[in-house]
Amino acid sequence: MRSYRALAILAVAISWVLANTAWLSIGDEDLVGTELIQLLNLIPGISLLLIFIAGYRKLEKSLLVLSAVAMTGFVYLALTTELTSTTAATKIYESLSGIQGAGPADIDLPSNPSLMPWFSAAATLVAVVLTLLSALKPTEKAQIKRQEVEDNRALWDEQSD
Repeated sequence: MRSYRALAILAVAISWVLANTAWLSIGDEDLVGTELIQLLNLIPGISLLLIFIAGYRKLEKSLLVLSAVAMTGFVYLALTTELTSTTAATKIYESLSGIQGAGPADIDLPSNPSLMPWFSAAATLVAVVLTLLSALKPTEKAQIKRQEVEDNRALWDEQSD
């Protein structure tokens, strides 16, 4: 269970780092994912906090599932947000064109989205799967209880005769 959790933490960290890389280029300006969508800086932190709190073994499974749900929101935001219509992109379009509320059609410079949102979403999906696998594994208490049940004293008594 700990190995899934450790790998999930690593995958969340990778997706967080990828969210802080350039996602959109407008002329000479590069915008990182967390400038375009501010929640992308908050969601991985919340997810990591939930995973670390789950390590205290109180509401472990539900906290891990909540972490996976939060990171699913990260994937949704990364893949469905129109990057050229975000506030940060609009500010750059406005400064380049001089038109308030300008968009990509108002300037002659190309807007080039990168593949980083897809890579970040892929790393996040890996984190979601690993977190859910960690949540679905039986807890240590359940494993100890199962070992106690499987240790049949009558079988030991029969073998000693």
